[in-house]
Amino acid sequence: MKIAIVGCGWVGVRLAAFLKEKNHQVIVTTTTTDKLEYLRLVAPEAYLFDFTNPQEVPELNAADLVIFSMPVAKDSWLEGFRKSKFNTKQTVFFSSTGVYPQQNGVFTEDHTENLREDIVKAEETVLAKFPQTIVLRLGGIMGDERSLQNFYRTKSPANPEKKANHIHFEDILQAIDVLITSPRGGETYNLVAPEHPTLGEILKTGSDTTSADSYDNGQRIISSQKLISDFNFKFKHPNPKYF
Repeated sequence: MKIAIVGCGWVGVRLAAFLKEKNHQVIVTTTTTDKLEYLRLVAPEAYLFDFTNPQEVPELNAADLVIFSMPVAKDSWLEGFRKSKFNTKQTVFFSSTGVYPQQNGVFTEDHTENLREDIVKAEETVLAKFPQTIVLRLGGIMGDERSLQNFYRTKSPANPEKKANHIHFEDILQAIDVLITSPRGGETYNLVAPEHPTLGEILKTGSDTTSADSYDNGQRIISSQKLISDFNFKFKHPNPKYF
C-alpha cells in the first residue's frame, strides 16, 4: 500500500519507519526545508508541503491512504486544507483528547458538550472534505525520550493525584496497522492507554492504586473502550507507569 503522512513530525517519523518495515511505500511531507534531509533517511519520498502556501505534490494523490498530522490546535492550515485537491479514498486525522473539557468524569467519543472549539473546528474541517476520515483523538504521547520523568525532572506536578491520559507511540503505530487492515470510514476513536495511574504513581511519589480505582469518576478519564470493542484492540503498553 502507498501511504502518505502529511505533517511528518515526532510520531510521523516513527510511523514512517514502522510502515516501511511492513513493506508499505511511504511518502512524507514537512513544512520546513531543514527537515527534508533528515526525513529522507527514513522515507526517501519526502517533500516540502505547506497548506498555508500549497503546491501540487502529485505523489500525494497517488496514495492509497493519507494520514493527516497537522498541529490540531493551530488554524493556519485550515483555509489551505479546504482549498487543497487531494484525491484519496482512505484518510486518518490525528486529533487530540484535549478536545474534552478539563473537568472530572469519564469521557467517550459520544461526549459533545463543552468541547474545545479550535480542535472541533480542525476535525470538522477535515471531515467536511473527507467524510470517510477516521479521527484518532490521541492522549499525551509518550515513549523513547518522552516521559513524565523527564518532563518533571526539575519540577513537581501541581496535582500528583491527577490521572494520566497518555498513549505510547508504539500503540499509535499499532492502531494505524489495524486501520489499514480493517478500515472503517467516518468514525472517531479515543486512543489512550486503558489504565490511568496518577502522576504521583508514575513518578513513584504516590501509593499504587491503579487497578483499584483506575476509573474513579472523581477524576478526568478518557476512555478507549470504543476502539477496544470495535477492533478487539490489544494495547502493547496499557499502563503509563511502564512507558
